[in-house]
Amino acid sequence: MQKDPKPCAISESILWDGFGLQSLHSGVGRHAWDLLKALELRNYRPRILPSVPSLDPAFASRQLPLSSRLPRSRIKPWSLFVADRELRSLLRQMNKPCVLHGLSNYNLPAVSQPLLKKVLTVHDLIPLTHREQVSVALGAYLRYQLPRALRHADAVICVSKWTESCLHELFPDARSKTLVIPNGWPLLQTKERHLPSQAPRLLTVSRLESYKRLELIPEILQLLPPETQWTLVTDSKGAETLRDAATPQLKIRSGLGEIELRALHHSAEAYVHPSLWEGFCLPAADSIAAGVPVIHTLGSGIDEVVSGAGRGLPPAASAQMWADSILELLANSDNEQKCMQRTTQALSWDDVAASTVELYAKLGMR
Repeated sequence: MQKDPKPCAISESILWDGFGLQSLHSGVGRHAWDLLKALELRNYRPRILPSVPSLDPAFASRQLPLSSRLPRSRIKPWSLFVADRELRSLLRQMNKPCVLHGLSNYNLPAVSQPLLKKVLTVHDLIPLTHREQVSVALGAYLRYQLPRALRHADAVICVSKWTESCLHELFPDARSKTLVIPNGWPLLQTKERHLPSQAPRLLTVSRLESYKRLELIPEILQLLPPETQWTLVTDSKGAETLRDAATPQLKIRSGLGEIELRALHHSAEAYVHPSLWEGFCLPAADSIAAGVPVIHTLGSGIDEVVSGAGRGLPPAASAQMWADSILELLANSDNEQKCMQRTTQALSWDDVAASTVELYAKLGMR
């Protein structure tokens, strides 16, 4: 890693688009918040374009004032239009190199100016590679917008090798622009040692999407010992959809804060993630850093995250196979050691911030 450039050289010229930063409970919002905190520790302070109605309160103090009277909306095309207008207004006031970073897969305005460089972070391409798993409107919009965003981008950050591979397969012309900067991990956390539990404790953290396969959880739980305790942390739609599946053994929760989530990761004995695809999977990293092994579906970016600190099952695995594998994983005596080894190999968010700043500076000095 090269020595970090002086923060004063570029800090005031880093702009982030606000789309995806509406909630810390989304993958994009969580990624942005952890990266922002690490950047600010290095004295880099991105300013956020006001392209959505409201940001998560954590981001609010970093948002630029609204310069136009355009109404703001969560609808993706309109949000991007507002970002375009806000950026044009801001650039008229600036006369120095500027980096604009869209952190939500597609969100780069079409503004072009010699002093402006653009960075796009792509987390996954599931709406394009598996169209049947997302809404028709989302798939259609991303098929229209993502190629344009890639053309506008000077650099494209992929959060996993799997994401980069998918991007290259769909958009070969973007190969020269991509680099992989994985998400950062929390520091290794000491897990309280205890004897094997008579009531296995499982955890899943996932929003509701068809490819997340949350409906498998009650099926698997029925095949586990009756004393098993499983906590599912999901969004409001997931909580409502699975409301009737909740039992004393299956607790469904939503809207938890960072401290509550961390406590759940520490108290679990295994993290279970039946989702068919993940660009990275930050909750899996959180569990492994807490000494908790992960059982997941093979075939996407989560493979790179787990990498020996748990086990993977094929996409077609039955509920019985999941139940059997969970019990086998819980019986392993070396789970904590494998989690420790995996965590010590991972990047920290400070490493991610250093790589991101290096990219910003490289673009700014072109």
